[in-house]
Amino acid sequence: MEAWLPLFRHLLTSPAPNAAAFSSSDQCPSSLPPAAALLRILLSPASTLPAAEPPAVLFQTLPPLLQSQALSFLSSSAPLLDPLQLLSLASRVLYAPTGQYEFWVCRGAHHLLDRLRHRGVPDVSEGFIEEFHEPPRWLKEEAERARPVLPWLPIDCRSVTASSTLGGGDCLDGSGLESFVLEQDDDPLLQEAGCVPPHPAPPLGSLFVQRALSLQKEIVMAESVLEAQQAAKSLQDICVESGNAEAVLSLVRPWEANDDTVRVLLSNIVLHEDGIHSKGPSLVLCSLVLPKLLGLQRAASSVLLSAALGVCKHDPAAALEAILLPLVLRKEGLNVPQCDVLTQIVKDCMHPLHVTAFCHRLLSGEERERRPVCMPEHRENIGGDLIWTESLFALFYSILSQDICLTPCAIRKLVSVIDEMAIKFSRSLKFSNFLLCFIGKCWHECENHRALLERAAETTNTFLTKAILVKLQPAS
Repeated sequence: MEAWLPLFRHLLTSPAPNAAAFSSSDQCPSSLPPAAALLRILLSPASTLPAAEPPAVLFQTLPPLLQSQALSFLSSSAPLLDPLQLLSLASRVLYAPTGQYEFWVCRGAHHLLDRLRHRGVPDVSEGFIEEFHEPPRWLKEEAERARPVLPWLPIDCRSVTASSTLGGGDCLDGSGLESFVLEQDDDPLLQEAGCVPPHPAPPLGSLFVQRALSLQKEIVMAESVLEAQQAAKSLQDICVESGNAEAVLSLVRPWEANDDTVRVLLSNIVLHEDGIHSKGPSLVLCSLVLPKLLGLQRAASSVLLSAALGVCKHDPAAALEAILLPLVLRKEGLNVPQCDVLTQIVKDCMHPLHVTAFCHRLLSGEERERRPVCMPEHRENIGGDLIWTESLFALFYSILSQDICLTPCAIRKLVSVIDEMAIKFSRSLKFSNFLLCFIGKCWHECENHRALLERAAETTNTFLTKAILVKLQPAS
C-alpha cells in the first residue's frame, strides 16, 4: 500500500484529476498505465471491512472526496480501461443501499456509466443497463407488501389522499384520480441535490423581528471592519437562535451593505444548517453575493469577487445552487460582467463533477432540479427557462474547455439550441466559438446530429465558419 500513497495523495489535492495529472512515473508502478493501475488497486480486496456479497473492495474504504475524484479520473480514461472492471466499480455505487454513498459519488458513477455506453460494447453492459433501468428498490419492496390503488401503480392506498369518492365507498373512477396527492419521498440524495424541500422553519417571534430590524441599520451604517465584525456576529446569533435564517436575512437585507462590509460578513458568518434550505452556505451566498450579481452591469469589484471566490471554493455545491443557477436563469439573460464572474467561479472553484451535474440539471433536468436557492425578494428576477445570450454561449464555451463529459440528454438539448439560435447569432463570434468547441469536444456523441449542425454552421457568417464546416466533414 505504501507505494500507492503518493497517487492517493495527489488525487486528494488535485481539483480536476485527469490522465495528464498522473503521467509521471514516480506516482505509479511503471509496469501499468496510471489509470489501469489505479483501477486495479481500487478493486483489490479490502481487509478492513467485514465479509460482504459482493466482496468489499478498497474503493469502499475511501472518503467521499477521494471516491468522487477517483471516479472522475477513471471517466476521463475510460477508453483505455477494461469495461468489465469499470462496470463492476460503477455497479457497486449505483446498487448500494440508499445513503451509503454521497450525492457527488453517485453522480460520478452515473457519469462513468455514460462513458461505457458510448464505447459500443452491448455484450459487456447490456445486462447491467437493463437492470439499471428497473424500478428502484424501495418501489419493489413496497409492491411486495402493499395493496395497490391500481394494478400498474404499486403504491399503498394509505399513501394517497383523494378529495372525493363515489357513494361514500372505496371505489374510484377517472374523475377522482386528478386529485390524488402522493406522499413525498424523503430520499437523502434528492434533498442534498436541492430537489426535495425540507420541512418549513418556525415563524419568527416579535423579539427576533425587533433585533433583526435594529441590526439592519447597523449593517448599512457600518464604517469600520470592527463594526462589520460585530454586526456579523449578531446576525449569525439571530439566525441560529431563531431557527429560521431565511426570514432573518430577509428582514436584515444584508445585500444592501457596501462591498467592504459584505466581505467581512462573508468571512465571519457560518451557517451550518437552516430550517428552510438545510444548507447554510447557500443562504449566505444568496443573501450577500447573489443580489450584488443580479444587477451587475460592469466588472465586479475585486473586494466582492475575492470574498465570494473564497466561500465558493470552500463549498462549491452551495455556489452552484445559490450563484450559478440563479444567474444563468436570470429573466433578462446573462450579461458580460456576470459571465466573467461565473467563468471564474467555474474555473477556480468547481470540480468537473460539479460542472457536469450543473449542465445536466440545466439542460435536461426536471423543473424542480433547476429551482435555485434565492431570497424571496429576488425570485421575481429569476425564471425557470434559459435565455440564450452571447454571454451564455461564452459561459458554455468555458465549461466545455474543461475536463468534463456531457450526458447524451444534455448534448441533444445543446444541438437543438444550436439549430434554433444559429440564425439569431449568425454574426456572433462567441456563438461560432462555442459551436467550434462543442463539435471538437463532443463529436463522437453528436455525430448523429451532423445534418443539424451543418445547417447551423452554414448559417453563421464569421471567420470561424470555414473551420466549423471542416470539423463537420467525415473522416477520410
